[in-house]
Amino acid sequence: MGTKLQFKQGEAKSLQISLTSNGEAVDLSGAVLSLGVKRSKADPEYVIFKEDQDFDKSRAAEGVVAVFFSATDLGQAPGYYLAELKVAFEDGTIEKSRDISLIIEEAVT
Repeated sequence: MGTKLQFKQGEAKSLQISLTSNGEAVDLSGAVLSLGVKRSKADPEYVIFKEDQDFDKSRAAEGVVAVFFSATDLGQAPGYYLAELKVAFEDGTIEKSRDISLIIEEAVT
């Protein structure tokens, strides 16, 4: 089972992502990243899509990046969503994460 992340509807929040392989940090320097979020795998379109320039890669050599979700991004209807991180390395290798469960909870106000 993949990772589960919870957000409040309409909040703006950063998500820090750490990539490891066999317990060692994966150097993400030079890699091109994207993160797509859908309501279900069957949906043809992403409801949230983050491209490489949307990531803070200041710690990429340590295998750590961050992506910012705006209030608009997380203004989706409350419920369960699926996300996938895609990493394209300089050598042409493309790696995809396991499914990431993203839950948007209804805001109180």
